[in-house]
Parts: sequence; structure tokens; C-alpha cells
Amino acid sequence: MFFLVLQFLLAFSHTTLGSIRVAESYWTLKPNELVVDEDVGKYGSEVLVPLMCGDAFEGQDIIWRRESGEELKEQGNRILVTVEERQGGRYTCYSRDGSYLNYTLVLVQWPYKKIIKETSEKGYVHCSTKNYSGSFQCSWTWDEKRAGKVVLIKAVRSHNGGNISCSLNSSGHSITCQDHEYCPYAEELEHINLTIYFRSNYVVETYYLRFQISDIVRPDMVNIRKKNNTLELQYPDTWNIPFSYFPLTFQVKEIRCRKESDCNCSNRKSSRVNLTQDQHWPLKGGVTVCVRAQDDLCSSSWSEWTQYKCVKEKNKKRTRKNKRKRFQKEE
Repeated sequence: MFFLVLQFLLAFSHTTLGSIRVAESYWTLKPNELVVDEDVGKYGSEVLVPLMCGDAFEGQDIIWRRESGEELKEQGNRILVTVEERQGGRYTCYSRDGSYLNYTLVLVQWPYKKIIKETSEKGYVHCSTKNYSGSFQCSWTWDEKRAGKVVLIKAVRSHNGGNISCSLNSSGHSITCQDHEYCPYAEELEHINLTIYFRSNYVVETYYLRFQISDIVRPDMVNIRKKNNTLELQYPDTWNIPFSYFPLTFQVKEIRCRKESDCNCSNRKSSRVNLTQDQHWPLKGGVTVCVRAQDDLCSSSWSEWTQYKCVKEKNKKRTRKNKRKRFQKEE
């Protein structure tokens, strides 16, 4: 259908009706969904968009209606409809006896970014993965003033296309994708090209990202286990094995904080920040140890901080002594 619509458009590419010009650029989002790629977001702008009911209905007596039920004055298999500003619409064609034939949903490509919010740290769409399994997640924040939804997701490798599937999570705020041909033991030569189409009413916004799995990997939090006078820094359970092939670098800092509320690993500075691959760290009394991890072979994101507070032994003795006095007093 839309191949013939394109031919119809080319025939009118330099045509105007009065002061309204025919749209020069549009594309198919999904079957029966046409996106006008024009700057019709400006106040008072108008373009003419060509529609066709279908190949099989050429030469037939056809009537058109908007979704409101209003019948258009234009008739026939091929017509031109006026799109004003951001006002697209659903146009349905019927035979003269009222039988349903087909429809076209006309949308407008928005040249701005309004449906989702931009953040200073993550941009509009943020993608990450916790390991090299070929799975990754992307999330965003809706603008509360617009009722937005995801209408299409495309994810392909830059050259061979690959086999990547994506699904919208139940919250509507993120997607989960899986590259079914990804191999964690091979060098990643191609990029993933991800395109997400968001829609609000009759407006469409397109967001495009290009990355490799190694660009977006972020390990889960480090596990810390006390053993005698040493802390064992353990790899996250979700990280790839063997660890010798997927090594992590640990960033360790020690802070002293008088109040529990002050022990914030992200905000507090220490006199020294240590980078190590050693999974053992000596205990020091009265010190809070903060640990996070990063892939040792690429400069991707650090994990969130894991915190372990070492309590001085004398404090423990004082606590036991106080408990003993309180018990005697109760007797």
C-alpha cells in the first residue's frame, strides 16, 4: 500500500493547493501508520498528506471519515488531507455502501524532545547491563504533562543486523533487550544501534543510541565478608566467570564518621582512595570501608558503593559492660 502512496506523493511533490504545500517527507512507522517528517509543530503550519485506501480499491467509489465520524469531502482511492500543526488523525475508508475497507493513522514527527525528560547524568534514555551475557536494560522518565507510550523499538548490530529482541517492561518506564548472537568471549566489533519511538497523542519522538555492551556494563554491588581481621571483597554473584577472564578492579576508601547519617560513601571524601585487584582488605577499628568495582579491561561505569563499618573492640567491651550493669539493676 505505502509503495503506491509514495508514488502518489512523488506525483504531488511540487504541488500546492492554494497556500498549502504537499508534504515532501514522510515514512511508515508501522503498517497503516504514517509519520509526517515535517516541522508542523510550529503554530499555524499546514501540510497536505497523500493517503491511499489500498491497491485493490483503485477506481472504486470510496468515502473517507475521520475518527470522529466526520465524512471528508475528498473521495476516491487517493486523497490529500490537511495536517495542521501537531494535529494528526485516523482516517478510515469505506465503500459507498458503508463497508469498512482500510485505515491510515497519520502522526507528526516532533522536532523537539518533550515526551520524556532529560537528566544531567543519564540523558534522555539510559542503557546499562550488569554483565556480559548479551542482555541489557534501558530506562527513561516520562514527562508528567504528557501521556506518552512506546510504539516501536528497533535494535540491530551496525553491519550484520544480528538477532536482538526487546520487550517493554510492565512499568512502561524501561525495556529489556537480549542479543541472542552475543558471545562474551569474543571481541565485540560491531555497535548496537537502538532506536525507540515514543508517541503522545498524534506526536512521535525518535530517540537513537549507539553503543557496545562494554560501553554500558556496570557490575552489581561488591559483596563484603569479614574473616578474622580481614575483609574479603567478593565478586558480585551476577558477574561473569571465570573471574580470571573477566577481572574487576576495586576502588576502596576509608572514612571516619561520628554519626551513622554521615557515613555516605558517595558524599564523604577520604584522605586516600585505593585501586586494587586484591580481594583482601585489612580491618581497622572505627573505620567505615567503602568498596565499588569496575571492569578492569574497560573504563565503563563503577558499581554502587558497598559499605562495611568496623566497630572498635573497646566499644564492644563497653557495650557488654553496660548490658551487665543494666541486668544487675533490673534484678
